[in-house]
Amino acid sequence: MYIKFYHKDKEIAQTYMEDALKDVKELGQLDLTENYEEADIAILFLHPKSGQYFNATPGLLELELCENKEVKALDGTPYKETTLSEMDHLNKVAENVKSRGGKVNISVNIILPWILGNAEPLADALIAGYDTFYKAQLEIIAGNDSPTEVIPLTLPASEAVIAVDEEGNCLSRNDVPGYDKDKYMREGLSYAYKDNDGNVYRLGMS
Repeated sequence: MYIKFYHKDKEIAQTYMEDALKDVKELGQLDLTENYEEADIAILFLHPKSGQYFNATPGLLELELCENKEVKALDGTPYKETTLSEMDHLNKVAENVKSRGGKVNISVNIILPWILGNAEPLADALIAGYDTFYKAQLEIIAGNDSPTEVIPLTLPASEAVIAVDEEGNCLSRNDVPGYDKDKYMREGLSYAYKDNDGNVYRLGMS
């Protein structure tokens, strides 16, 4: 089994990794490798982050899982935004493990309504946490327990459903909760993210 943490800040990701490895050792049930090319299972923990603490973002809050994405500030100035570093590595690990018949489990820290299109399709199993302890997630992965909670918010399908026009108006009404936004969406658009298996990532999904 291969475990890897991803964060906007690589140093923070490494700190999380060290903490999780202590939990793995304490659990004593998972046989780990540092080389994903040897692993039959990959556990990838994603901790995306938009903006910086105590500093406003130049543009709108970025909710896509991305690295060096070209966006525009509120004044029209172009800049690059990253919510998750090492996206190329994430894709490489998933592709390699799956090419050998292995399984990829991805855990996403859902503290914001992230757009999952760049990560969820890579996963054979997806865990949604809310600053959830790693040990609790590892217990589930090891089969010692079963997930029982539900996601605490609705995840948007794409950037298109949260687009903001030049006058600052959002396509999906800001005064309506995510689980109810479809009532006000333009024809042909659905607010909540839907995966290839037909699961809709709406508030209360288990």
